[in-house]
Amino acid sequence: MIEAHYNWQDQSAKVDQQVVQALQKELSISETLATLLAERGITDAQAAEDFLKPSLAAIHDPRLLHDMDKAVERIQTAVANGEKITVYGDYDADGITSTAVMYEALNGIGADVDYYVPDRFKDGYGPNQDAYERIIASGTKLIVTVDNGVSGKQVVESAIAQGVDVIITDHHELPAELPQATAIVHPRYPGSDYPFPDLSGVGVAFKLVWALQEEFPEEMLDLLAIGEIADVVSVTDENRALISLGIQELRQGMRPGLHALVNLAGVNEGQLTDQEIGFTIAPRLNALGRVTNANAGVELLTTLDESRGRKLAEQVEAANQERRQLVDQIMEAASKQAVSPANQKRPVLVLAGHNWHQGVLGIVASRIMDETGKPTIVAGINDGEEVAKASGRSVPGFDLFRALDGHRDLFTAFGGHPAACGLSLPEDQLGPLQEALVAEAADQGFTGKQKQPLAIAAKLAAGDVTEQLYQQLQQLGPFGPGNPQPVFLLRDVQPTNVKTMGKDNSHLKFNLSPQLAVVAFNQGKLAPLLSGQGMTVDIVAKISINEWQGKRQVQLLLEDLQIAGTVILDRRTNHLTPHHFEMPGYYLVYSDRLRQNIAPHLPAGTAISPAEAGQIDFAGRQLTVVDCPADLAAFKTVFDNDSAAPALVRLLLYEANSIYLAGLPTRTDFASLYRFLARQPNVRWPQQRAAVSRHLRINEVRLNLMISVFSEAGFVTIKDGVLNLVADVQKTDLKQTDHYRARLAQYQAEQTLLFSDAGTMAAWVSQCLKKN
Repeated sequence: MIEAHYNWQDQSAKVDQQVVQALQKELSISETLATLLAERGITDAQAAEDFLKPSLAAIHDPRLLHDMDKAVERIQTAVANGEKITVYGDYDADGITSTAVMYEALNGIGADVDYYVPDRFKDGYGPNQDAYERIIASGTKLIVTVDNGVSGKQVVESAIAQGVDVIITDHHELPAELPQATAIVHPRYPGSDYPFPDLSGVGVAFKLVWALQEEFPEEMLDLLAIGEIADVVSVTDENRALISLGIQELRQGMRPGLHALVNLAGVNEGQLTDQEIGFTIAPRLNALGRVTNANAGVELLTTLDESRGRKLAEQVEAANQERRQLVDQIMEAASKQAVSPANQKRPVLVLAGHNWHQGVLGIVASRIMDETGKPTIVAGINDGEEVAKASGRSVPGFDLFRALDGHRDLFTAFGGHPAACGLSLPEDQLGPLQEALVAEAADQGFTGKQKQPLAIAAKLAAGDVTEQLYQQLQQLGPFGPGNPQPVFLLRDVQPTNVKTMGKDNSHLKFNLSPQLAVVAFNQGKLAPLLSGQGMTVDIVAKISINEWQGKRQVQLLLEDLQIAGTVILDRRTNHLTPHHFEMPGYYLVYSDRLRQNIAPHLPAGTAISPAEAGQIDFAGRQLTVVDCPADLAAFKTVFDNDSAAPALVRLLLYEANSIYLAGLPTRTDFASLYRFLARQPNVRWPQQRAAVSRHLRINEVRLNLMISVFSEAGFVTIKDGVLNLVADVQKTDLKQTDHYRARLAQYQAEQTLLFSDAGTMAAWVSQCLKKN
């Protein structure tokens, strides 16, 4: 059995069907859409109308934000007096879009404005003293931070002491001591009355621009949508309306750089969705800050020159390709660390490597977390440096910020929130950090074994998945925290045409019907598990559209799966290679010599003999049977001590010299050999074996067995290399000799395991796994 990674929770069972019917009738919508609305707590027609058609009415007045009046007044003064303003941004997608929004707005009202996006590797996150000094030296009199600033008390106050004002616009966690800035515009400022706390950095910048211009900046909604989706903020309240309206603006393709980037990414701009922004556009903008300088991102978003926009889009695309390669390189090493015996016992992981590119550590941490279900910190140490830089990601149920906050003595820098963090620490503190996190996990009651919940919107059959259903679901978007994209359960489906995709075969694809494909990114390792003969699985998936060469086809994006019973993989081979020993689990090897040969290719203790296998409980584990047993009984006894079925049995069943192909000797064969030996005494054996084989037209494998049977029955003697028939032998049933019975057992084993079709072989193995 392959267990689900998540704890599946059926949401439809909690829905009041009377509410569903009422919504369906009053709004003239499908039962599916009405059910999904009810699952979101929307129980009356007016609330449903407001939800399905977000409008400007849902967006809050920007003047409600703390210090908004101060910020507007100071900027207006700077513009009126011709003072130089520098917008100080951040290098992620939210920071790049925030910078673009603020720069474009200030430039539009005639300000003397420049922007500065910190370099991740030189400046780090947030206000940097050296960077501020350079900005001040350039003649700047007002610094406006976007998507950062509240954690830069010392740097900000140093600038103010030099006569430079600083307006902070931010949305991150507020420290105990805030900078004494000219203004702090923040949706969660202590004591403020702003009604919605979950704006992203670009959301706050957008609100300042709105208040400054005294009219709603509709033309900047496209940038706002990208930044908010990239920062994974709550898609509720005003964010839902802002993002929804922003996506509509994005579909117009009014920005040359963005238009070129969308085309390079292969996305249909006119039907752009939040999912494509989150998984295609935002990662490309983020890639700039991960592998190079993100200033090009601001220019990409603000340029009006089509030629320049195309060149910048190509730069972004190149950075994204480099980012992918770096992630793949680190993932290979980090994944091995994650499954080490020590880490398998730990509830929280700290993984580290030398020269791991520090711009992609967060992505690697996120992927390892998804694979293991454990909070993960990934650290990179550059050669010649003693300080490691790290990024962490966490799951619901473990507050990473709280776990780290009490151990600031270990770090040289630290910041974050419950689900993610960034930190720097001396390399020799990585061990104490791991110990501290294990203790914190115990304090929070987190074991690392808890399955995270996955809400199931409804059950579907493969035939229910249509483009019409997809279009209905899009009415619920944009999706994100607080308004998740619906996930559906399909039971007892049979995967066909299972294959891996991508240049490194890291992705998975299979079909449920000729018209319906299932895609799973970064899940190529599941391909063997889905290739069992005639197997069925339960899957949970999201519905999406695949567009390729002008064709649109509905598809499923796999979220999770489970398989009842044992997966039986038919991988029979007559040629073993190191590739056969890459799968985790135990390897049963019947041949002593073969076991010795392959043991160096496997983790210690995983190449096992039949006797060792008989003492192991394979319940829920993976077992590869490397070679063919000498008899079927030897295979059956392997599973006698199992408390439950194995998760997977993979059958290589290597056999160097098959006796099945040689065949068993018949009564006629024995008679022919007996008559030959009666006529031909003193046969030199084995020197004349080939000649005897040709004469009798009996292959040498069968001939060897026949001589052994005759010898056991007392029909022949072999003395000093000479074979002779014995006179006056007693009548014997040759098929009851030990040699013949052993060969018959081997013949039957090969017949069943090596030479039967896949279905017959899998059915026989399944019977062996069933408990009495």
